Amino acid sequence: MEEKIKVLGVELDCLTAKEAMINVLQFFENDALDAVELISMNMLMNGQDDPQWQEMTGRLQMLLPGEAEILEAAQVGDRTKVKDAGERTFLKMFMKYLQKSHKRVFLLAESEEEMLRVEDAVRHFNRGIRFTGHALLQPQDNLEENVINDINGTETDCILSVLPSPYQEEFIARNRPLLNAKVWLGCGSALWQSYDERKLSKRIRHFFLCRMFRRSVELQQREER
Repeated sequence: MEEKIKVLGVELDCLTAKEAMINVLQFFENDALDAVELISMNMLMNGQDDPQWQEMTGRLQMLLPGEAEILEAAQVGDRTKVKDAGERTFLKMFMKYLQKSHKRVFLLAESEEEMLRVEDAVRHFNRGIRFTGHALLQPQDNLEENVINDINGTETDCILSVLPSPYQEEFIARNRPLLNAKVWLGCGSALWQSYDERKLSKRIRHFFLCRMFRRSVELQQREER
């Protein structure tokens, strides 16, 4: 079974949604916080020349391709894995699990606009999810200690983050031992992509992004031969 792929310098877990969820169920049983992230094409392209970001992502417990095009560019032939990434099956299963198991969720975002957007998106996935709180974080605000205290005071099970990369990875790399939660899920734009894909301008932009991403991967593959 092909379980790892390397794309633009980053090693990703190449799993079906069900396989990824099996790992998540174990993470919720562990004592320490385990970090999961959904990686986008944009994140990979922006980070391909950033060894520090690549090193930080390498410390995460599970790093999943968030878009089918990542698997296609890496020439992954497993149709189930490609379909799961394209339909964001893992994210849907994860949200359903949070609701059914009554897990307590704390939201992190960069701005009030992003926070409202993610709250709407989470409710779209499942209205029964229990929020314990939310916080806005920007690197220049020096509020990390306050936010960590807020999270630890709520008996949170899962931290759901849509912080921008690379700050998202910097935050979890610095603070993972300090956070009293079970699972961190960095999911970025994956939460609301289903809305954006309906807009023609977004579809055109996505088309050109896919072309640029495929070229970047092909160039890297030729250089490694």
